[in-house]
This record gives sequence, structure tokens and C-alpha cells, in this order.
Amino acid sequence: MSDDNDPIKEEPAEEAPDEEVAELMESHDLDKDTAERVQEIMEDLGVDEDDAVELEELL
Repeated sequence: MSDDNDPIKEEPAEEAPDEEVAELMESHDLDKDTAERVQEIMEDLGVDEDDAVELEELL
């Protein structure tokens, strides 16, 4: 019997957060998904880190 169809092996491993996301996670006590959204807000709207965190909390 083969384990080739084992669904656990099919799932991709979760990526480690990049350095900027890791800094956001640590400095603002955010989870990875929230920190990534904050980073996107910063890039898209050109706002600073604190403003981006506040905006994300309002969403």
C-alpha cells in the first residue's frame, strides 16, 4: 500500500515571514496575516507603520 495520496504531504509548508513582516509582528503584536495586510496598506497607500496598523484595525 502506497502513501502517495496522503493529503498531509500535498499541503505546502507555511512560509516564514519576511523580515519586514516579522518586525511588524513583533513591534505591534500582530499575527502573520495581519502583519502582511499592514505591509500591503503601507505599500499601497504610502502611509507609515502606525497609520497602517490603525487602518487595518478599522477594516
